Amino acid sequence: MKNFSNQYLRWASWAVLCAAAIAALWYACTPTLKGISISPRKVYRLEYYDASLVQRLRYHQMKIPSLVRLYKIHPETLLGESDVVDLWINGQLYWYLNPPMNKVRVGRDVVFENIPPECADCPPLTDAEIMP
Repeated sequence: MKNFSNQYLRWASWAVLCAAAIAALWYACTPTLKGISISPRKVYRLEYYDASLVQRLRYHQMKIPSLVRLYKIHPETLLGESDVVDLWINGQLYWYLNPPMNKVRVGRDVVFENIPPECADCPPLTDAEIMP
C-alpha cells in the first residue's frame, strides 16, 4: 500500500509541475491588453496590446514593444493585426474613414488600409474626430 501511495504522490507532483509549466509558457507567449479606442461613430474598435514576454525579449531594443488589432464591432470581426512596433512617442491615432483614404493609422508604423466607411451618407469627420 505504501508503494502505491508514493507512486501516486510522484505522479500528482509531475502533473502539477507540468500544469504550472504550461501556464507559465502560455503567460510568456500572450500579449496583454493595454487599452481600447472606439471610432467616432462606434463602428470600429482598436485594441492596444503590450508585447508578450517572449516578444519583449526578441525586440529588446524597443522601449514600448506593442501590437495593435482593429476590429469591426458588429458583427465582431478582426480586420487586421499589426506586427510588433515601438509605440514610444509613436502612438498618435488617426481615423481616416472618409473616402478616398479609408484607413486607420497609429503613429508612423501601423496602417490598416481599405477600411469600409462607417456609414454611407454620413457627414465628413471633423479634425477633432479624426485625431482624438
